[in-house]
Amino acid sequence: MLEVENVTTRFRSRRGVVHAVNGVSFRVGSSEIVGIVGESGCGKSATIRSVLGLIQPPGEIVGGRAVFDGTDLLAIPAGALRRLRGSEIGFVAQNPFGSLNPILSVAAQFHNLIVAHRGRLSRKQTRDMALQALQSVGISGPERVLDGYAHELSGGMAQRVVIGMATVLGPRLLVADEPTTALDMTIQRQILDLLQDLVRKRERSMILVTHDLGVVAQYCDRVVVMYAGKVIETGPTAQVFARPAHPYTQALLGSVPRRGEEIGILAGRVPSLIDYPPGCAFSNRCVHALDRCARIVPASRPVAGEDGWNVSCHLVSGDADPLSREEDVRAHRAG
Repeated sequence: MLEVENVTTRFRSRRGVVHAVNGVSFRVGSSEIVGIVGESGCGKSATIRSVLGLIQPPGEIVGGRAVFDGTDLLAIPAGALRRLRGSEIGFVAQNPFGSLNPILSVAAQFHNLIVAHRGRLSRKQTRDMALQALQSVGISGPERVLDGYAHELSGGMAQRVVIGMATVLGPRLLVADEPTTALDMTIQRQILDLLQDLVRKRERSMILVTHDLGVVAQYCDRVVVMYAGKVIETGPTAQVFARPAHPYTQALLGSVPRRGEEIGILAGRVPSLIDYPPGCAFSNRCVHALDRCARIVPASRPVAGEDGWNVSCHLVSGDADPLSREEDVRAHRAG
């Protein structure tokens, strides 16, 4: 459904050019949930906004393709892209209150969205569609919500409204960018269960951006691991989490709290995205780094015997098994 190839995005600043997205590639299949995971600042949201055409100056997409059902989203005119967003691609942002207009009723916002994509429809027609959308996201008393305003909603209710708006036109691809960041744990679970249910029952696809590995493990079919604006590992979630190939993925999984176990702490810092390193961006933090790691960018290569599992690391060749996570965690602790 979506094939992202070598997308590159830069931001100009007073200090220099910020290399926010550096040749990112991944794919999303039909009826598939793909999780994009990594530390804060690794380029997850910038990648998604690049694909959706939401990068604003001083940001600029300088290369790559994002082919959605045969159409390159990065090559079509802005008007055509806007028509796809909302009708074929739904977007759920981190902050629901930032997505809702504070001076318009919820009903008016649904009406404006639907009319923008479906043409002239009566207020009653758009209201009926909005009521159905709100019911589908588990809102009881949707009439009251429709006639209200954003400031009258709780965080969880506001996010349900935003999901209703993102899905009211039946998009085939749903993009959710950290959709539960500002919510408590109980509401987070409800929202994620809702998103999964909407995707599975209606045979849609979804990209779920998150920093929570537990969320990826529970909800995603495939995982894309990002570091410093690059994809460093991607593959089926169960396989990647069971035998992570890249030392960074191993370190991320080693830092997940487990009952009765120490937490592995990853030393060092993410490199500057302005003074971007010439080789592997993770080499300054990697306990396995070789001399060439700091000089040569590792190519993405398949993990031996695994379909659709790729890693960018000099330590993993096409005919070698990935390093075991347990060994890597012990090495980090020893260091």
